[in-house]
Amino acid sequence: METQPVRWTLEYWNQQLYVGWVGARMVALEKGLSRIELDVGVHHRGGAGTPAVNGAMLAYLHDIVQGAAVGSLVHADRAIATLNLNISYLSLAAVGHVLRGEGRVIRYGSAVAFAESEFRSESGEVCCKATGTFRILRARPEPCLGN
Repeated sequence: METQPVRWTLEYWNQQLYVGWVGARMVALEKGLSRIELDVGVHHRGGAGTPAVNGAMLAYLHDIVQGAAVGSLVHADRAIATLNLNISYLSLAAVGHVLRGEGRVIRYGSAVAFAESEFRSESGEVCCKATGTFRILRARPEPCLGN
């Protein structure tokens, strides 16, 4: 695999408003691997009417942690977009204060990358897993908003 400058570093991800807004932070980023933590608050809870983390929050975090893993391999002149995210909820995400997850690239091509991620309860049980497909694009100076 070529080594070229990437723009999506650990610092980059932690500066993104959508990461900080939810109370998350990237704690590790290597080539093809990322780790994220969420400071769990009352507004993150409500899974199945319990104090577990809500599934929508988990989906949000899966997308971020997989995107970071893919982004760690993307050249500085490229961008990524999520094409597909498939989540399996295996058990309630019962955590006290911190939820931890890991994302990793399982295949990386010139136009498409495939990733997977998982989150664990405090006891170490896998509570949800996801797979994702990401499009690798030429970076655009402005977002494409239609027309």
